[in-house]
Amino acid sequence: MRARTRTLTGVLAAALIAAGCSPTTDGGGGGNEKTKTQTGSISYEAADNQGPARAVDGATPGGTLTVMQNSDFEHLDPARNYVNTQQVAGGQLYRSLNGYKEDGSGKLLLVGDLATNPGRDVNSDCKVWEFTLREGVKYEDGSAVTSKDVAYGIARSFAPNLNEGPHYLQQWLYPGGAYNATYKGPYDGGKATPDGIETPDDRTIRFTFAQPHCDLPYAAALPTTAPVPAAKDTRANYDLRPFSSGPYKVRSYERDVALELERNPNWDPKTDPLRNAYPDAVRVTFGLEQAQIAERLVADAPADQAALTWLDVPPAVLPRTTAAGVVERVVKGPTQYTWVLSINTQRITDLNVRRALNYAVDKDALLKALGGQAAGSPASTLMSPTTAGFQKYDVFNAPVNGDKARVTELLAGKRPKLVLAHSNTELRTQQAEALRKNLTDMGFDIVMKPIENSSYYDEIGRKNNPYDIYLTGWGSDWPTGSTIIPPLYDGREIVAEGNNNNSYLDEPAVSAEIDRVRALPAAEQDAGWTALDQKIMKEYAPVVPCYYDATYELHGSKVGNAFLSDAFGIISLNGIYVKK
Repeated sequence: MRARTRTLTGVLAAALIAAGCSPTTDGGGGGNEKTKTQTGSISYEAADNQGPARAVDGATPGGTLTVMQNSDFEHLDPARNYVNTQQVAGGQLYRSLNGYKEDGSGKLLLVGDLATNPGRDVNSDCKVWEFTLREGVKYEDGSAVTSKDVAYGIARSFAPNLNEGPHYLQQWLYPGGAYNATYKGPYDGGKATPDGIETPDDRTIRFTFAQPHCDLPYAAALPTTAPVPAAKDTRANYDLRPFSSGPYKVRSYERDVALELERNPNWDPKTDPLRNAYPDAVRVTFGLEQAQIAERLVADAPADQAALTWLDVPPAVLPRTTAAGVVERVVKGPTQYTWVLSINTQRITDLNVRRALNYAVDKDALLKALGGQAAGSPASTLMSPTTAGFQKYDVFNAPVNGDKARVTELLAGKRPKLVLAHSNTELRTQQAEALRKNLTDMGFDIVMKPIENSSYYDEIGRKNNPYDIYLTGWGSDWPTGSTIIPPLYDGREIVAEGNNNNSYLDEPAVSAEIDRVRALPAAEQDAGWTALDQKIMKEYAPVVPCYYDATYELHGSKVGNAFLSDAFGIISLNGIYVKK
């Protein structure tokens, strides 16, 4: 590295560093601020990479932090963890090779987490990367975290039944088709380490790729690189009890009721540059309605003063959040997510019907169901304005409330019957009902099908799902189109379950263009992704871009240092504390 602190590419310095991909399905209020840009860089400065994490002014250790949610997580297993709330919670249980330092100021640094720094580009060609693990990092039982555990954690992410997580490393190690077509992980006789990964000693892990991947430091910040000891791997049951390498371990986990975390006595803050771990315990509760949670946090009764939620404030409660004593406890702002109405192109094969849906959707009604302008702003692109090289375009130029005449023309006398799947939370049901009424008025017959919120992405991620349309959200893992377009629209990555390509678009021309843009020099890729964004909408219309997301969350009066994570779009836990 010529510079010890650098950006991944020049364009990233003024873009939002983002992680988390799918947002929670629990929509709500937001902020009407303009989309902000962040300063993001990879830091090799020793001070940035060393633990302990910088102390928060006024913070004291102790107390129990409560996070109130209306439904359980889908996955905590790092191989399957690809939703922002799950990643923030999981980040207290296990550590990845890299991670983000942030304090709410807009400045984000990618630094080593398990690793001593964000990775060494061995030959300065981005094909061979090497990481050195810190000394003294231990699991909850006191045993040492090793590079072989990191390699095994990556290996198990190839297993077909653990495939809901990110697939960047897998695709880069086995390019040219489905990521697990030839290697399916360590189970059932598979080898323990994928091709392209070496662990010459217990503190070194080396990645060798056929093609350059200069953004590997960002991919190494995803849960895929969290260590999993082979002896502790319970396969599908690992969701319930990940083995801790972070500051907390699972005390108890009763699905749909509560997840209780207690301190990992073998976590050494001197090895951790990211987490302060001030609370003695963290309790995540499930089962309350979104409005109930918001009402309780507004009221700020003693039992809820050390609580927060990652749910946005619903429209009915929004007016009460502007009062003195409450407004100071609001955390809000735009996020990196774009919400779209995904169209299952396996079932809706008529391009004119897909185009008709783009003219039919009342984006204003969708936003009003979540709080109006506070929930975000109408979208017309696949990528978020926070993406490097973003350019606004609108293929259809439909009015925000829709264009019935154009819908009628495209449907040409047909009245398609469509199955609309939606999360069964109160707010998402209301939003789905608004969409049902809107599309019915526009000339469609709509059948609503609720899905349990805790399995929503799993259900629509099944290739043979019985649904025609459903709302989905996606944010960049780091702010380039390479973390949006390929995961969502490359048909070669469609598998039986765990799909992120929820429109199931499988067009060879799109896949070929993805390969072409990936091979461009870094400085030219942003324009390539932007052009492909527009090409996909113009020629295939696999989704209806609906709105660019914003968030509006509440916490109790005894929660200190609560700020909106620009990496995950929700309140961060790394530096949070309970006031005395």
